[in-house]
Amino acid sequence: MHRHHNFFISGVLAAAILCLVMVPPVAARQTQCGYADAIEFPVDTGTFQMTQDFGTPSSRYQGRYHTGEDWYGGEGSSFGAFVRAAATGRVTFASPNGWGVDGGVIIIEHTFRDDTIVYSMYGHITNTTGVSFPAPFSCVTIGDIIAAIGDARPAPHLHFEMRVNQPDIPGAGYTWDDPVELGFRRPTKFILNARARTTDGFAFVADIADETGSIAPPIVTSGEGLLTLDANRVLNLSNDGRVLWRTVLERRAIALVPDPQGGEGALIVYDDGGIQPISSEGTLGAAITQSTRLTGAPTRFGDRWVFATADGGLTAWDAALTAPAWQLADVGDPVRIAASGRLLGVILSDGRVLTIDRSGALLDTAMLREPAALTTAANGDLLLFSRGGLWQIDEGGRWSLRREEALPGGVRSALVESADGAALYAFDGEVLRAYTPDLRWQVALPGVTGVITLTLHDAIVLLTSSGGDVIALQREAGGVCNRIRLYGDSRSQLWHALGDDGMLRVHVADQIVGFRWSDFLMACG
Repeated sequence: MHRHHNFFISGVLAAAILCLVMVPPVAARQTQCGYADAIEFPVDTGTFQMTQDFGTPSSRYQGRYHTGEDWYGGEGSSFGAFVRAAATGRVTFASPNGWGVDGGVIIIEHTFRDDTIVYSMYGHITNTTGVSFPAPFSCVTIGDIIAAIGDARPAPHLHFEMRVNQPDIPGAGYTWDDPVELGFRRPTKFILNARARTTDGFAFVADIADETGSIAPPIVTSGEGLLTLDANRVLNLSNDGRVLWRTVLERRAIALVPDPQGGEGALIVYDDGGIQPISSEGTLGAAITQSTRLTGAPTRFGDRWVFATADGGLTAWDAALTAPAWQLADVGDPVRIAASGRLLGVILSDGRVLTIDRSGALLDTAMLREPAALTTAANGDLLLFSRGGLWQIDEGGRWSLRREEALPGGVRSALVESADGAALYAFDGEVLRAYTPDLRWQVALPGVTGVITLTLHDAIVLLTSSGGDVIALQREAGGVCNRIRLYGDSRSQLWHALGDDGMLRVHVADQIVGFRWSDFLMACG
């Protein structure tokens, strides 16, 4: 979307001269504009949408990587729209001609309470619509109008960056090198996670490597530590998110399974079907090789582990992963799996639903219009919330409508039943409803994204999503106790657990975040 690297020589010289004029001596740079105690997006994300993500290669620029995010407000709505300061800070660069024919640039320095410094950069902006750029070295406050979106090609939009360096260089907008290695950061991720750090109850964050994580659910160790897979490593984290050790693996792992002997170690499962123990100190044991290639983390089904196989089948293994108990060939690609003590439910990518008993017998096959929520009922049946309604599947594989008045669910739905079967909570992608047994309350929760889960914790309903949503509500009245959003994306998986130490741990994308549960609940705690 940019032509930043195609300046005429005169434009480059003019920008260089402007930079020299605008860079103050070191002593003058110490002007304090206050700490950045909050951070927001520079445009309204309710009306603007991201049209080019951070780090994406551009075919227009020979595969160079995008150093920021492009935000577009729609035809006729972007040009002239206000651009606001993402956080309080000091202007380090401001030029209506910073990108020549591609418009103006502003860079703002932000200092956080821990004295870390980052820079927000705003490109394709203009002062010709009546909004004056802030002066270099002046202070701005979060939300201040600093510019308007200009008439950039191919359509007016805002190019927005977050950086840890280059305070007074507009840059090219694209790079051959990995933008992260050059000091650029994914803006949406930075803002969402910075907000999380200021929420009630925030305790720690463990930054790990794989944005598509978690690869598989972590294993909770004694003392509420975690063993988790991260790219090609096994990490051992303390209960406050510190990395105690790392063990690098030479093969691609897909899961960790708790030590069947009850120890503090685990079994590593590789995609080629290999099994290898790892000790509580990170030492690898002798690997066991078998011929079945596996895909994805397993599902616990009674005393067995159920894996999808690379050839489209399902296989169940004993608790120690020493031998398969049963196999189903040519099943398909699972997208949802749920297991009770007696039934396994599997939703496939083509919309089929399989009901399987503990012996591996296929009890029933049904067809959905799209994937749906799938969970277990209090009595051991399966519950499914689909576009066709809210259904219950019994141990014989027979379907019946659980609630005839329930609105349609579908791919963005979720549901959970209380342990005594007295209450059912169903989210249809927009509204969460509580039935006890009649409709008790309903609460609109717009903007939730990704694959969604509902869990019950005493008097609280907790909604989490692979899009990074974490929402706590009162079970009795539906009041929202707290709502935050961490960074997540369509590739991310999700894991969370509330520990006996009162810490809620959430693993989505490349971070594990801890919240003190009682503080996170605020007035509900």
